[in-house]
Amino acid sequence: MVYIFICVDFDRDYAFPIVGLKHAISKPIQLKSSKEQSLNPIESISIKGTVNCFNPFMTYLSDKELQTTFYFEARSAKLFSEKYPKEMKMFKKSSFEFGVHGYDHEDFTGEETRVRFEQDEERNIIASAKREIENLFSTDIAGFRAPYMRITSNTLQILSALNFTHDSSYYKEAERAIYPFRTKEGLVEFPVIKTPKESSMKGMYTYLWPFFEKKRTLEEIIGNYIHLLKNTEDKNSYISINLHLWHFAYNIEHNRFLLQEEIAENIHSFKRLITSLEKCENVTFSTPSEWLKENSIV
Repeated sequence: MVYIFICVDFDRDYAFPIVGLKHAISKPIQLKSSKEQSLNPIESISIKGTVNCFNPFMTYLSDKELQTTFYFEARSAKLFSEKYPKEMKMFKKSSFEFGVHGYDHEDFTGEETRVRFEQDEERNIIASAKREIENLFSTDIAGFRAPYMRITSNTLQILSALNFTHDSSYYKEAERAIYPFRTKEGLVEFPVIKTPKESSMKGMYTYLWPFFEKKRTLEEIIGNYIHLLKNTEDKNSYISINLHLWHFAYNIEHNRFLLQEEIAENIHSFKRLITSLEKCENVTFSTPSEWLKENSIV
């Protein structure tokens, strides 16, 4: 059996790091806003892309009862819950699992912002984000995915101290489904697959970013996922399908929000990917927490 995780990052429309700022801003706002707006964390958020594609995407997941993991940026989740309480109720499904994706999509390593976070500050941010998301959904949060997929030397220790049980902030090069591993801090790490550049899959990340940006065709994406499955002989390993919710509705390269027919086409393509994987033998859709309930770490 190969487990497939659908992992959705719920954050602002293309979270963009700015040198000197601790919070990310939305790329659409960065292109048009005043400096004062960019400096204000609350006003630095656009969730227009998420809103524009939310209902058809969530309806699809709900109708099929597809197990899905959402990693929430706390500020954007809070804004969404305040402005769209009716839509927020669509998350109330037993098939959905929730995790943390920072508070303001912070660049904790300072790689692009050149701003470093002290250990206590990083801890307070992650703790605040966890508390916010737990309050929004009235549930305990066990999983974490770092903004920009970058962690510091302190992050895993902080996660352990805050009672997270698993993380998904690493890439692992592989040509087949993989296993999680246990870190020295006691967390279980669920890496995101990146295929080798020299392989037939040509360095494909299992983020759908290249597809949404028209860098790869749907046929290539489907073919690569099926290739990963066919290469797999290990029982109870996993592959994750990773995406940003807003990416159904916003194109980064052209800096524009998509038309409704373009959004519908992107969602239809996602459905085709899922349908293609459902047809494969010995495949089940699941989440990291469910995997941990059913399996032990090899």
